[in-house]
Amino acid sequence: MGTSKSFSDVKHSMIPNWGVLSSSLTSNCDSSALSDQKLQNIMGHFVSALGGASTGGRGGSKAGGRSSIRTAKKIGRVFSKFISSGNNIKQTLEFTGLTDIDNKTVGDIINHLIEYCSGNATSIDDNAAKEATRLLLEELMGQAESIDEVQSLLQETFTTNTLEDVIIKYFGYYINELLSKWFYENLIKNKSESDCNNLFGQIKNFIVERVEDMHKRNPLQNVDWSSDEADRLIKNIQQDVLIVFE
Repeated sequence: MGTSKSFSDVKHSMIPNWGVLSSSLTSNCDSSALSDQKLQNIMGHFVSALGGASTGGRGGSKAGGRSSIRTAKKIGRVFSKFISSGNNIKQTLEFTGLTDIDNKTVGDIINHLIEYCSGNATSIDDNAAKEATRLLLEELMGQAESIDEVQSLLQETFTTNTLEDVIIKYFGYYINELLSKWFYENLIKNKSESDCNNLFGQIKNFIVERVEDMHKRNPLQNVDWSSDEADRLIKNIQQDVLIVFE
């Protein structure tokens, strides 16, 4: 599941609804197929643990939602540059500080962009944001075998998807990673690995399916990514993602 360490950044007693969320995960960690209602209940408890969609979505929670905002703005900056450059991947990578591009592998490119967008991970929130970045970039360009194929794949992505679509997908990955990093390591101490993987696999699929159907209301064309407006729009999107599960 990509967990790095147990949840220790914030005292559990300081997190609203922590016990309810923990109990709902423990009681549903078995080999069964969960109903959409049970999965929605788990995610509702998760949003509550962030202090609600408004608080958590706009970076007001100590439990999470801050690193994801910083990272999503960097992701937006990268892909906006790609779009505005006429889908020129080399120009985009140079913009992010990558040099000697012709000698870089696709893996090198992905790793560089992960570091550019997420930086050092020193907390559970940082780790969740960084892992979500890796998952997003591997989905978008991981099948490429050359830099030209990376360019083609991204061009195809932004022919059929908006930048908002991609940022929404990122936040979906992020909240799944945050939830699993909070609980997976401790849960597996008392439950079997197969049951834990079954539970978190269903949660991940549920999140991905729900965010794909989200109403889009935050167009990101021509955004100045260093502006307060960019910050507001990214927070709007994370809040909208959390509202889906509230």
